[in-house]
Amino acid sequence: MSKTNHITEYGDFQTPSILASKMIQVLSENNLNPSVIVEPTCGIGEILFSSIEFFRPNYAMGIEINNEYASLARNKIDGHKNISIHTADIFSFFNNIGKQIKPKDEILFIGNPPWVTNSTLGSINSTNLPTKSNIKKLNGIEAITGKSNFDIAEYILMYLIEKYSSNSSFFAFLCKTIVARNLLKWIWQKNIKYTESKIYPIDSMKYFSAAVDACFFTIDFRVKTNKQDCLVYDSIETKNKVSTYGFYEGIIIKDLDKFQSHNYFGKSDYIWRNGIKHDCSKIMEIDIANNNLLNGLGETLNIEHDLLYPLLKSSDLQKEKICIRKYVLVTQRFIGEDTIYIKQKYLKTWSYLEKNRSFLESRKSSIYKNKPQFSIFSIGDYSFSPYKIAISGLYKNIRFVKLGCIDKKPILVDDTCNFIPCYSDDEANLLLELLNSLEAKDFFNSVIFWDSKRPVTTELLNRLSLSKLAVTLKKESEYNKYLMKNKNTDKINACQLSMF
Repeated sequence: MSKTNHITEYGDFQTPSILASKMIQVLSENNLNPSVIVEPTCGIGEILFSSIEFFRPNYAMGIEINNEYASLARNKIDGHKNISIHTADIFSFFNNIGKQIKPKDEILFIGNPPWVTNSTLGSINSTNLPTKSNIKKLNGIEAITGKSNFDIAEYILMYLIEKYSSNSSFFAFLCKTIVARNLLKWIWQKNIKYTESKIYPIDSMKYFSAAVDACFFTIDFRVKTNKQDCLVYDSIETKNKVSTYGFYEGIIIKDLDKFQSHNYFGKSDYIWRNGIKHDCSKIMEIDIANNNLLNGLGETLNIEHDLLYPLLKSSDLQKEKICIRKYVLVTQRFIGEDTIYIKQKYLKTWSYLEKNRSFLESRKSSIYKNKPQFSIFSIGDYSFSPYKIAISGLYKNIRFVKLGCIDKKPILVDDTCNFIPCYSDDEANLLLELLNSLEAKDFFNSVIFWDSKRPVTTELLNRLSLSKLAVTLKKESEYNKYLMKNKNTDKINACQLSMF
């Protein structure tokens, strides 16, 4: 196995002694007196033995899959009593942890579990994985679209919290910040009781040479209270409180104070949509240069223009002046539409698709399975609205853009973008005014986590109540007028699609 794959498979980022010391310094402020310390993935033991030296527990346990690291950790025992280092993977060792824990023990679970996801491990055929199970109880579509992917650290901590949160336990782990948030959301959804939770960001580049948003995450289960918040600090070094995470109607709130003063949370009257998804840019996205059509393979194409639509990506929406760089080949007007009509009406386009069938059939996403040939996704009558209000899902800013038509064809956006369909210029202008208001931006800044891979999602956008916003900005009458027209237009479009 290559060194890179080894690091990936085992999350091999050994914690430097200086960071382990900072973790202990934070814990020293929490009136901890653990009788048992457990580190589920202890590596060479830097964190484990730092905590043993400071807290002097009755018993300590480290689990490590790498035999060489486990041996190095054992060498550090040197006179310490009641310490055991087990060479095992944590997934097969879970049930053994409790054998050394008595009902009245105060337990400190501590460590730095692997910063890697189950899908990444699967891609390198790793065996360092838990038994497959739907641990988050996701439904079919969530699993299909990738929400079933999870960090190995998340799985380990979920298991330990579920099993030991009822004990007098304290959890203190280095992990990705997204893992800490996922765990908090899961804890809040399951109404698991705790005393206090804190997040201290760490400089992962400084300590691990890794460009990852990471933190020291602590949660105290020693006293059971109905808490649904988490204190957030500026760093593990300076420890200045900067905000409080909260939980509101199933959503994690980034800044509870700001959210409470700008609460436009609700259900959007307008439905936010994802842009068109095809997962085959080399074939489906077309450049036009000197009146020639060029695909991603650099081939000059001779196909009909009827199914080509102007396309914008996230990077395009960030520019001051919107410029169409690409067109997209749209094979369906709604999900599941039979594509045989292309052969009947657009023979050149059909021949092009047939020639490149192998590219389209090699798409890995299961959303294309058992669908008509050359299918696309995230497509419907809303995609062809003459106006749209769009926003990038990837960029770390709030920038809404109004889009129209080019050569009587509506501008489409790709699946990295989100949009609202509009049916008049005035309607689009009103929605743009509402969404670009300071009130809306303050709301979004209270709920959007900018360190997320995709900060802006349709799930989040659809929880902004535009009607509440319209009332605050004294645009209620105008808003309701356009909303009614929009809903009627949607019904007409749906009726027309069912006729043809």
